[in-house]
Amino acid sequence: MRIRPVLAVTGAVFLFSYNGFTAHAAARPDSGGGTLPASGTTVALSEDGDMVLECNGVVHRFEVLGTGQVRVGDKVAGDQPTATVRTLAEQLTGYDAELGTVTVSEKTPADGDFVAPAVGREFPAAEALAQDLTVSMQHSPCGAGQPATFESKAAFPLLNTDLTAFPPQNAVYLMTNPVELTDVANPSGPSVTLTEFPLTITQAS
Repeated sequence: MRIRPVLAVTGAVFLFSYNGFTAHAAARPDSGGGTLPASGTTVALSEDGDMVLECNGVVHRFEVLGTGQVRVGDKVAGDQPTATVRTLAEQLTGYDAELGTVTVSEKTPADGDFVAPAVGREFPAAEALAQDLTVSMQHSPCGAGQPATFESKAAFPLLNTDLTAFPPQNAVYLMTNPVELTDVANPSGPSVTLTEFPLTITQAS
């Protein structure tokens, strides 16, 4: 599944929209972000985020740290040139006093999009970073506290609407809507809702 954002220009403001969510990014004549790497380039990422999970009205908030990997795909010319950015891998780890150790990984590769503001100018850009996650924990928040693994039903985006460089440099990506995570062992049982997942991403050194 490819997640396609829409970036429109109104005056000096970019309007970035995905699935009813609209964000604004100020237009700047020159952001100094360089150029998008060539198609086929794979980029290793360092990631630091906060994950907020809810089940049965109980909220769990914890930090996750780790790595990711994306690959720049096909580029499409136009008034607002775009490029596919495929999320190949995520490997994050966190800890919550009630959930125990939590691991987050990419279930399957998923395609997002990089959208440039204009021909000949790639920044400030908008990017939908596709996520299709598996979340495993030592103690399930739904039920008797046994080990459990939850997964997203479909890929979803984390958005940055004012990206000044790619590979990202301390860029913050945000969710647009809550995401339901189903229990892999019991899909008809209680699900977990991922309500927040701000993720700060930079190119790995």
